[in-house]
Amino acid sequence: MDGKQSWSQYWKSGRLHSCFVAGDPFETHHIWSPFFAELADGSKVLDLACGAGALTRLAADEGRGFAVTGVDYASDLPEIPGALVLPDTVLESLPFPDGAFDAAISQFGLEYADTHRALAEALRVIGKGGRLAFLAHADTSAAVEAARVRIENVSGLLSPEGPVALAVDFGLQRESGAASRQSLETIARAFQQEADRPRDETTQWALGFLAEILQKQDRFPPAYLYENGRVLLNELESYSARLRMMIDAALSESMLLALSGEAARLGAAPGEHRLIRDLQGQPVGWWFSATKA
Repeated sequence: MDGKQSWSQYWKSGRLHSCFVAGDPFETHHIWSPFFAELADGSKVLDLACGAGALTRLAADEGRGFAVTGVDYASDLPEIPGALVLPDTVLESLPFPDGAFDAAISQFGLEYADTHRALAEALRVIGKGGRLAFLAHADTSAAVEAARVRIENVSGLLSPEGPVALAVDFGLQRESGAASRQSLETIARAFQQEADRPRDETTQWALGFLAEILQKQDRFPPAYLYENGRVLLNELESYSARLRMMIDAALSESMLLALSGEAARLGAAPGEHRLIRDLQGQPVGWWFSATKA
């Protein structure tokens, strides 16, 4: 499953946020409110890599009459009250004329693109004096470290020798009439091995789902186990892919400084860049802002 499919599936599921701290969505209103306060009423605002619109909604709900547009490369995005949303849109080639917006913003999204090309496009589509700001994953953040642990936790469930793949194979064996008790015993051993590993809420859910479909398989046609096993495997593969993309996308301070230099070369005056921390003082992401000269 590629990144586009994975994120499309994620946003289609009804999720709104992509950055979590201690299991809860990271609250960013206090970060963006001062930036929005500097924009004129009725400003045209572009949210880059908007996803399900966590930041888009903040801008639209400011009560300042902002004309908000959100773009994302995912194919299936929810409608957002008070905003125009454009799916299937890459940040490296925006479908807008020069100077179409007064501000371009992004929250845990710009870094997933080719950052230098996306930065150039963002500056192209804002007018003179326009504002640019983004919040991006930091490579030292707790979320990135947690992602590495979560990938390890789920690795056994994604293994060809893991209980999910074995259950899918057993479903196919049942369809062909070749299922054996020995196969069930192999699944049980693999299941127990995963149950004994460190778990988080995702692996706990996956094991519970797998246990349920294994217990119910005799009550349904053979395709039941195969099809539900494939659903579970697809969900876990998508989950792991998103975590890997987040790790790969996270910015170091040197990468952020390089973007600041690129912004200056493109005719923007860099503003502040700083490390955003959570309430416990742990790093979460980089804040960057600039003004187009």
